[in-house]
Amino acid sequence: MKRKTFSIITALFLTAALYAQTENKAILEATKMKSKISRFVYSHFSEHLGHCIYEGLWMGENSPIPNNKGIRTDVAGALKQIKIPALRWPGGCFADEYHWKDGIGPKNERPKMINTNWGGVTEDNSFGTHEFLELCDQLGCEAYISGNIGSGTVQEMSQWVEYLNSDNESPMTDLRKANGREKSWGVKFWGVGNESWGCGGRMKPGYYSDQALQYSAFLKNHGDNRLKLIAVGPNSADYKWTETLMQEMGIRFWGLALHYYTSLNASATNFAEDEWFKVMKSTLFMEELISKHSAIMDQFDPFNNMALVVDEWGTWYQVEPGTNPRFLFQLNSLRDALVTGINLNIFNNHCNRIKMTAIAQIVNVLQSVILTQGEKMVLTPTYHVFDMYKVHHDAFLIPSSLESDNYIYEVDTVPALNISSSLDQNGKIHISVCNLHAQKTEDLTCQLKGYKASSITGQILTADKLNAHNSFDKPNTLTIQPFSEFSLDEGNIEVKMPPHSVVVLEVTGNLNIPDNSVKVNNAKPGLKYSMYKGSWYRLPDFTKLNIQKEGTVPVVEYPEEVPVNDIGLVFSGFIKIEKTGMYVFTLASDDGSKKTIGEEMLVSNDGRHAINEVEGSIFLHEGYHPITVEFFQASGGCGLQLFMQGIESDRVIVPENIL
Repeated sequence: MKRKTFSIITALFLTAALYAQTENKAILEATKMKSKISRFVYSHFSEHLGHCIYEGLWMGENSPIPNNKGIRTDVAGALKQIKIPALRWPGGCFADEYHWKDGIGPKNERPKMINTNWGGVTEDNSFGTHEFLELCDQLGCEAYISGNIGSGTVQEMSQWVEYLNSDNESPMTDLRKANGREKSWGVKFWGVGNESWGCGGRMKPGYYSDQALQYSAFLKNHGDNRLKLIAVGPNSADYKWTETLMQEMGIRFWGLALHYYTSLNASATNFAEDEWFKVMKSTLFMEELISKHSAIMDQFDPFNNMALVVDEWGTWYQVEPGTNPRFLFQLNSLRDALVTGINLNIFNNHCNRIKMTAIAQIVNVLQSVILTQGEKMVLTPTYHVFDMYKVHHDAFLIPSSLESDNYIYEVDTVPALNISSSLDQNGKIHISVCNLHAQKTEDLTCQLKGYKASSITGQILTADKLNAHNSFDKPNTLTIQPFSEFSLDEGNIEVKMPPHSVVVLEVTGNLNIPDNSVKVNNAKPGLKYSMYKGSWYRLPDFTKLNIQKEGTVPVVEYPEEVPVNDIGLVFSGFIKIEKTGMYVFTLASDDGSKKTIGEEMLVSNDGRHAINEVEGSIFLHEGYHPITVEFFQASGGCGLQLFMQGIESDRVIVPENIL
C-alpha cells in the first residue's frame, strides 16, 4: 500500500514537473562568433517531377505566358527576390536515369524519354543543360548538377564536366560551341549520384564508396575552376552509411549529402492540432540527425573541412485530391512556414558543418516556394520565410543558448521555441525565432553579450488558423507583416512571441568585444620563414625538427629559392588590421597547411592533396595580431596562397603592406 501511495505521489510530482513553465531565455554571445553561415544553406532543388520543370520553371519560347528564353519571368523574378544561391538539377531519382546528351542540340532533334520514376510520362527533353544554365544565369545563382552513376558511365559524367567547364580545344568543347555556347560555365557543385542506397542503384555503402572514388578520379578540374564534389550520404538515420563512407573515402569529397523529409500520411491543409504537433516533433528530428552524423564525421574530419549537405529536406504529405499521385503536388500552409524556420535555424546553428542544403522542391512539388497554374502564380508561406531569412546569407553565426518552455500535447512534449542569430556585413544582428506552440504566446528574453543594441525592427509571419494557406483564389492569406511586440530593457530584448509564428528581428547597435590585438614595437615588413626537410603525409611538429634554412618573404607564398619536393615551411610574424571587425581567411595549398592567429588555430588544410581551399572566420581588433602559417610539400603539384575578406571588402590575397 505504501509503494502504491509512493508511486502515485511520484507520478504526480513528475507530471507537475513536466507541466512546470520554464522562463524563456536566450543568451546570444557575439564574443564567440567564429563560423560563417554559407548562403548555400538557402539553396533549392528542381527535379523533372510533376510540373516543377515543365509549366513551373519552363514554358518554352513560344508560350503565351511571359517568358525570357522560355523561362517564366514571374517565377524567375520571385526567385531573384529571395536571392537563391544555388539550384540542384536534374534530380532526385530522375538524375540516375538522365543522359545529358539527350538534352542538348536543336530541340526538334532531341530524343524523347519516359520518366519512369514520376508517373511514366513522356518528356521531350526541351529543357536540358543549356536551358538549366540559362535559368541559373537569370537567377544569378550557382548550378548544382546531380550526375548519373546509376545507369550512366564514368565517361558520360566526365564528358559532361568537360562540356560545361573546359575552354580548351576538344570534341566536347567543340560540341558546346556548335550548340551556341562559346565560353564555359564553370560549374563547381557536382553530385556523384543520388540516393544510391535506393532509387539511384540500391548499392551498399562499401560498393558505393568504390564507385564514387572511381568517378571522382575522372571528374577533372578545368582552368581555374575547382570542383566541389558531393557524395551520396545517408538516408535519414543510417549512421552506418556515414561511418562506412568516411572510413572508405576520407575527405576526398567536398560534401556528403543527407536526405530527410518531415513526412505525414495526411492532408497538407486539412488538419487540427494533433497533426500540427506531430509535424513539429518530426521536423525537430533534424537536430538529432545532424548532430549524430556530424559526430561520426568529426572522427575522420575534426576540422570540418568536409560539408554535410542536406540537399533534400522539407514536408511530404498526401497529394492534393484530383492530382496525379506521382506528381507530388501539395499545398503549403502556416505549418510549413514553421517547418522552414525551424530547419533553417538548425542549419544556421550547425554552420560549421552544414555548408549547403536544398529544400524539396522549388515549384509545384512537395514543399515548394512557388505554385503555378496557367498564368497564375502563388508565393507560399515557405517562400515568405526564405524571404525573411535571407538576412542570414553569408552572415556570421552568433552562438546562442536557449532555455525554452515546453509545448505539451497530450503526454508528449517539444521545446516551444527555436532560435538562431547572426551578424551581417553592416554590423546588424538578426534574430530568427519560431514559436511552435499552437495556442500559447511565449515571452522571450534575449540577452546580448558583446553587442550594445540601440534600435530594433521586426517582421512576422502568422495567421489566425493553423492551416491558413495561400491559394490561387486567395494568394495573400499569409504575407510578411511588421512586428513590434518587443522592447529593449537594459540591453536585453523582451519579445512577446505569438503562437504559431515566425519572427525575425533586426537589431542595430555596436559590437563591444574585448581588444585582442597586441603591442608591437619596431615592426618590419614581411614574414620570417623557416624551412625543413622531410617526407610527410600530414603536418609534423616542426618544433621538434632541425631548421635547414631561414629567410623573409613579403607575403605568404612559396619562396623561389626553396626546393619543390619534400620540404616544410613555417611562416611567422604579425598581421596589421586596419579596421575592427569580422574577417574570413582562406588558405589554399597543395599539399597540407594550417593557419594560426594569436593562439587560435583558424584553418586546417592538412594532408596530401591537390590545390584545396579552406576558410575560417575570426573577430579582430584594429592593430597587430600574431600570425603563423605551416605548410608541407610532398611531390607533384605545388601551391600556397593566403586570402582575406573583411566585412566591407572583397576577397584579396593578404597584401604585403599589412604583414
